Amino acid sequence: ADPTLLISSTGSPIPQLVFGLYKVPANEEGEAIILGAVKAGYRHFDTASYYGNEETLGKALKRSGIPRDQFFIVSKVWNDAQKLGRAAVRYSVERSIADLNFGTYYDLFLIHWPVPNYFVETYRELESLQGEEKIRHIGLSNFSPAEYEELISNNISVPPVVNQFEVSPFMYRPRDVEYFQCKGVLVSSSKALHRGKGFDHWIIEIISKRHNITAAQVVLRWGIQKGLIVVAKTSNFDRMVENRDILHFSLGQDEMAKLDSITTEKDVSDRETLEKERKTQM
Repeated sequence: ADPTLLISSTGSPIPQLVFGLYKVPANEEGEAIILGAVKAGYRHFDTASYYGNEETLGKALKRSGIPRDQFFIVSKVWNDAQKLGRAAVRYSVERSIADLNFGTYYDLFLIHWPVPNYFVETYRELESLQGEEKIRHIGLSNFSPAEYEELISNNISVPPVVNQFEVSPFMYRPRDVEYFQCKGVLVSSSKALHRGKGFDHWIIEIISKRHNITAAQVVLRWGIQKGLIVVAKTSNFDRMVENRDILHFSLGQDEMAKLDSITTEKDVSDRETLEKERKTQM
């Protein structure tokens, strides 16, 4: 069984190991990849309207023969809908549900990016959709603590349950992770594998040899031990199985600390500058 985390406001479980659908093609090849992930044991799938493959995900999950309630399915509302206002946000979410065509709801819907001046109204529309049972939970993606504070200060009625942003030993911002976890917001790590870059880092090589595991298993186990929801993607079935096979060992405190140390202050400040620039251009 998957390790799970509990949503603080409802006590609902979320499987920690997630199959991400970024760049999974919207065709039969994509369906085969997703069916492979189901066969490997994944039940938590992370897509987005921007990825263009919600329909492919729904087709594959239906073909698996496993009932809808056995899956935890996440999607995200893109920036263009936010800027067009609440009616466009509603249309985007309802379109995502229609495209998935597997059940009548998503388990979790995220605001993909906090588009300045629009994300509060986007959130309010998600609250309405949750009231209509079209989405079970509401979450955030790429929100900084300051943006979260702005959202909360606008008297929203339903607390966000997740914030998804890049977290890995190569981009570790402990202050941000701890901030959200202390607020009862689960942290979901996009790019948990850093797209495979940095796997030859000497710290990771030493730890993988010591435990006789792969670099990917080291990085994913680090995320599990940090209490993160861990999003990983591969189109290779053997690697799907391998990426889930991370419960038979644990990393020591010294190993965790060494992995934490891979991210430099410069890495963090460069990333924060990039994110600020991206948000001001939205």
